[in-house]
Amino acid sequence: METLDGVVVVGGGPVGLLTALKLGKAGIRVIVLEAESGVSPSPRAVAYMPPTAAALDRFGLLDDIRKRAVWCPDFAYRHGDGSLIATMDWSVLNRDTNYPYMLLLGQNHVSNVIVQHLRALPNVDIRWNHRVRSIDQDASYATIETTSPGGTARLRTRWVAATDGARSTVREKIGLTFDGITWPERLVATNVFYDFSLHGYSRANFVHDPVDWAVVVQLDQTGLWRVCYGEDPSLSDAEVRQRLPERFKRLLPGAPTPDQYRVDHLNPYRVHQRCAPEFRRGRVILAGDAAHATNPMGGLGLSGGVLDAEHLAEALISVIKEAAPLKVLDEYAIDRRKVFLEFTSPTATANFTWMKESDPAQRARDTAMFEHAGTDRSVMRQILLDFEKLNGRRFAEPQRLAA
Repeated sequence: METLDGVVVVGGGPVGLLTALKLGKAGIRVIVLEAESGVSPSPRAVAYMPPTAAALDRFGLLDDIRKRAVWCPDFAYRHGDGSLIATMDWSVLNRDTNYPYMLLLGQNHVSNVIVQHLRALPNVDIRWNHRVRSIDQDASYATIETTSPGGTARLRTRWVAATDGARSTVREKIGLTFDGITWPERLVATNVFYDFSLHGYSRANFVHDPVDWAVVVQLDQTGLWRVCYGEDPSLSDAEVRQRLPERFKRLLPGAPTPDQYRVDHLNPYRVHQRCAPEFRRGRVILAGDAAHATNPMGGLGLSGGVLDAEHLAEALISVIKEAAPLKVLDEYAIDRRKVFLEFTSPTATANFTWMKESDPAQRARDTAMFEHAGTDRSVMRQILLDFEKLNGRRFAEPQRLAA
């Protein structure tokens, strides 16, 4: 049986890869186990808030990511007909942060950048096609059983970082529940080539309407956009596809016909607000969607996950390299859970509720609130500063990693 006096990261998405990068650059031996054959080609999450951009800079990744990302200086709230409610301008934070902008880039591209950086670290081993079957632990080690094309193997390690997503096998195997709700709505994520900028759209837009609510964001520099909207959960996937031209005629500005846009991808899915009751159990520590899941309204899921990765790696470095007490890991677990429960989940829930509000009186109040925020820059600043709450507390001093 292979033994690792370091960290096994289960899950090769961006949160796991970032955790491995920071640990690896600190000289810690890391093995990443990922069930898929490589980085998933799906863009999935796309938005990175100012505190997340700051973290990516400390990881030494920001320059490479900015070369590929869409720079987003503002975002817009819109009515169902596309007319503008308000624009929120990140430049109001010019005196508060060195990162007064949002970045838009599919997480697959971000993951590929991280993998490039990991290839320079001989102490980090990414093992694709390795699926976790079981995990046991004692006072000194966790033992993981995996399956791969080469067969079944066992791996013993000092620490496990569980970053294997909302359906986390590790979380299940160590007996942690995933409490919360599944939203009744079914979302449809589409990636489409269509020039929203010709119609005055910002690079990120939140469309508020009882029926035609949607998120519209530019995915990359090729002209690909994400349109995520709600659909009747009783419809089959085939019926969702059949209804797409009708929905797009209402959702896309200019009421285009199918020959005026090109759909690159369509994925109906359900969303959740869920959180594990604890983020550490023995030698296993959870981060990202394995620890908590949120609806995508506001781009808080992966933004928070990036900061989970940074904080978790800092805590593990303190324990492994600096002989810090194990309570540092408990403090990580308590704080990151608090950030999710007190900021991320309530904020994403409010965003989703505002977008699909059906009561006319409440919609009018919501519209007035956004209009006021869009014209009073002091109010706008306070709203945008709230995203700094994603940082939570720190239990080790963050260091910018060398490129």
